[in-house]
Amino acid sequence: MKKYIALSLLLLGCSQAEEKLSEELQAKVLGLHDVLMPKTEQIVSLKSQLDSLSTGVDSVQVNQLIGALDKADHSMADWMHQFSIDSLGKMDVKKKVIYLQSQYQQLTDLQKLTDSTLDAAQKYRP
Repeated sequence: MKKYIALSLLLLGCSQAEEKLSEELQAKVLGLHDVLMPKTEQIVSLKSQLDSLSTGVDSVQVNQLIGALDKADHSMADWMHQFSIDSLGKMDVKKKVIYLQSQYQQLTDLQKLTDSTLDAAQKYRP
């Protein structure tokens, strides 16, 4: 009987730890989303500025920068389209943790793409 109680407590503790991890991951995903969203406004603004230069002397470079900005912008839109916070409530805690880890990794990769693209576009001087 003591073994059963100990096992039950161990499983309960693991479940609570997984639930806490799930909550922490969800906060990290949503926090990173909130960091990236204002950057989409910067992307749109820079694309607008570069559009006027897209037929100039540096048109190849400008169009590459515009393409990179488009890719970052579309990648964020694609991520937002496929992310489903509502489905988290329907997942068991293990699946939720795996899903949120995957989403966090995707957003981390997207942040790298967005930051490097914005940096290159901001450094461009005609």
